[in-house]
Amino acid sequence: MPRFSAAVFLGMNPWAHAEIQDTVRFLAKAAAGVDRIYLNPPPGARGAVKNPRRLTEGLTWRAQNAAGIEVLTPPFGFAPVFLGLQDLAGAAAAAALKKILAERYGPGWRESTLVYASSWSYTQTGFLKALAPRHLFFHILDDSFAFPLIAGRPRVLAENRKFYAYAMAKAPAAAAVSGELAAKYGQLYRRTVHVLKNGVDTEHFGRAASAPPAPEVAGLPRPVLLYTGSVNSWVDLGLLIHLAESLPKASLVLVGHYYRGTADERLWQKLLARPNVHWLGVKPYARLPGFLAGADVLLLPRTKAEHSRASDPLKLYEYLASGKPVASIELPAAAEFGDFVYTAGGPHDFPAAVARALDSHSPPKAARQAKAMEAHSWRARWEELVRLARAAGA
Repeated sequence: MPRFSAAVFLGMNPWAHAEIQDTVRFLAKAAAGVDRIYLNPPPGARGAVKNPRRLTEGLTWRAQNAAGIEVLTPPFGFAPVFLGLQDLAGAAAAAALKKILAERYGPGWRESTLVYASSWSYTQTGFLKALAPRHLFFHILDDSFAFPLIAGRPRVLAENRKFYAYAMAKAPAAAAVSGELAAKYGQLYRRTVHVLKNGVDTEHFGRAASAPPAPEVAGLPRPVLLYTGSVNSWVDLGLLIHLAESLPKASLVLVGHYYRGTADERLWQKLLARPNVHWLGVKPYARLPGFLAGADVLLLPRTKAEHSRASDPLKLYEYLASGKPVASIELPAAAEFGDFVYTAGGPHDFPAAVARALDSHSPPKAARQAKAMEAHSWRARWEELVRLARAAGA
């Protein structure tokens, strides 16, 4: 089996992006025993228009060291996908990266370099074709073909299909974060797709058991019902409105970014108009344990849309690592942790699930819950990824 000297991660978000954390950066941080290279994703033409500084900064290679991880930003990432210009920019970036890898690891660098690409790297088909890695690991993080922002945009969907066709044909190892996704895309491309789930920084979120509550929630009327994470198409706003109306003495707290245009604006404004609803916006990752510490129940108010049901929510693992009770809509991801998650079949049952979480959780159960998450650490996920990659490349 091959032994890897380096791992190249195709980034899902820029390394310094603070509004949302993601699987790729967590895996890069957890990777051990290899030199780590993280490639910032190309912002594309739209991203450059929103942030014109990227146009001037994007003319040359840029590099930084982030706690032992080499973060590289290739030039011309602002090139549009249209007319294949992004593919041309990707090919040029791949040529430069091949030179770097050959200088460090010799002409046989492909034998000792693991390249990780997620399903959100769908604009980088040209880059991967030009790089032609021997050990490509393709990781499906979401149901791309059912995701509204992709499925509803023909050009974006076509770009995804092109990327999947290449990755599923060329990657010796392919995995998905849920059994549902592994079965769907394995059948679609007639190949084996393993299951490699999301993970959690157990040390970071375990601090919720002893951390002081964040000041923003410490003085709110109890119980405090907390949701952390992005508010987008898979958050059931109607459910949250029903919850706030059913439990008027509780404080419903939302921490995270609202992605305008991905959710029903009318429902969002109706939710925020409730006197017991508190939207705090985005908070630094370092502070999240304090918000969890100040909560009585943690919420996973997902819809049952296809792309939602097939997902493996990062926040589920983070919630569970805190030891706090979790109330969730019935999802395959939640069913795996049925001993600790209080589930509801739909919006009208959700207040009852919250009530069970408040009444039934106990300190011994909280300790067992947090302990169970040790098997789901990011380091454990990285080790599993390497085993799959080595077995596929043998």
